[in-house]
Amino acid sequence: MGKGASDPTLSPEELTGLRDQAASATAGCCTCVFRKDGTHGPSGKLAQMKADGTTPNGTKDNAFKAEILIDQGGSPKTIHVVTRLKAVNATADTARYPDTATLTDEVLANRVAAIPGAIRSAWNAKPYKLKVTDSKCGENTFTVKFDAPMVTSSHHYSLDFVNVIDAATNNMGANDDYKGIKSGRSYILPSSFKGKFNLADNRSATNGGTTELEPHEHGHMIGLRDEYHDVALDRGGVQYEFFDGTKTLHASNTQLMGTMGTKTAQPDRYCLTIAYAVIAIFATNGITVTGLEID
Repeated sequence: MGKGASDPTLSPEELTGLRDQAASATAGCCTCVFRKDGTHGPSGKLAQMKADGTTPNGTKDNAFKAEILIDQGGSPKTIHVVTRLKAVNATADTARYPDTATLTDEVLANRVAAIPGAIRSAWNAKPYKLKVTDSKCGENTFTVKFDAPMVTSSHHYSLDFVNVIDAATNNMGANDDYKGIKSGRSYILPSSFKGKFNLADNRSATNGGTTELEPHEHGHMIGLRDEYHDVALDRGGVQYEFFDGTKTLHASNTQLMGTMGTKTAQPDRYCLTIAYAVIAIFATNGITVTGLEID
């Protein structure tokens, strides 16, 4: 039986094998594994709009951290995007998060164990494919596979977990946290590669909820911006520029990076930051991409 969308995309042995192959890759090779583990982007090809939905507010896509492996010799050819997450128990930190209620480390570990599967289910549901053309290797199509394992070291993102239970505010909390954001609101801080997740959010996989919260935040962890309408922060959608120069504007929608009515990553544009990261990895390894399409 094949792997489902929620299953780990690579076993530890498979991941080690790809890393070993990448270590012996040569420039210009068309069958090698190319790898970059670290910071990617920003591409500068995403522009967030003001609340009017038409004027750029000066915010572009974020730099993001991930391990990206381009397996050119596999069948099928695959691009693996692995984002390692570290859980920090901040449920007792009422100084920074005033409305949180304490949970033990054991309870936290059991709750966050649901997150990787929720992210994989949402981001591998489509699945995304990149058609890459270059002068050395010709045209090749790669399946993109996302994973987000919880780790205790060598993480890409450190996430504070809080437990804000407040029925009157739909578990958003009555007070602001140390960043001036509601204590129960989850977010990613791109510049520091950190974030905060509320275990009590009704949309969280950790709460037996509708599971779209962590996949939405994972979008930020691969550089994407919010597409929903937010007057308070003067945001109203995102303009995307594709490799061929085509630009599209998307605002106030129910997609995963919008208001999350759609709980899986479906639009081609959601793979754009990964596409530009892949182009950069190829360039580092002596291959110049001349054409790229997302499907």
